[in-house]
Amino acid sequence: MPPEVMFVQSGTVALTATDAEGGHWWNGVRGPRSLLGVEAIQGKPARARAEVVTDASLCSADPAALRTQMSAPGTPAASELSSALVPLLLEELDRRSDETRGRSGTALSRVARFILEHSELVESGQRGPFSKRHVASMLGIRPETMSRSLATLTNDGLITVGRHITIEDRARLEPVASPPHAPVEPTRRGRRKAPRSE
Repeated sequence: MPPEVMFVQSGTVALTATDAEGGHWWNGVRGPRSLLGVEAIQGKPARARAEVVTDASLCSADPAALRTQMSAPGTPAASELSSALVPLLLEELDRRSDETRGRSGTALSRVARFILEHSELVESGQRGPFSKRHVASMLGIRPETMSRSLATLTNDGLITVGRHITIEDRARLEPVASPPHAPVEPTRRGRRKAPRSE
């Protein structure tokens, strides 16, 4: 991502990163009202690159100009900029927290959470802008695990997989996406431990 701050006005953008071995992986999705490249305001490198995956409209700002405006507290320009940026920054923090949560839990719960939020983006083929392979990368699971999870959700009547994924029973899918936490059992010495997963 170039050293600029971008605002997504419409459409969908994927956030991608490269690991130490040169592997390319997807680590987030952003839609309208998303602020990208906020690290540049502090002069830091962006945590990810942005790739447009649907028709989108974005506008950009020079981070140096933003820093200059924000460094003059009390001025009308600084107040107006802060009023505009702070809600967007808080929303971005929430999204990053959600993405961290999205990579936790079982593979089935991860896939179910993603479908609830982005079902219209997932394409059944491997060459679409948001294929199952991309989603598996984002959720930290293998593509074959993603396929098995989709098959389970389909067999249970929760979704239909065609060119895109259609949610058939949202009320039953939501508990799969957010399963209850396992009970914590006390040990003999009074310490508490979670039961082992089978």
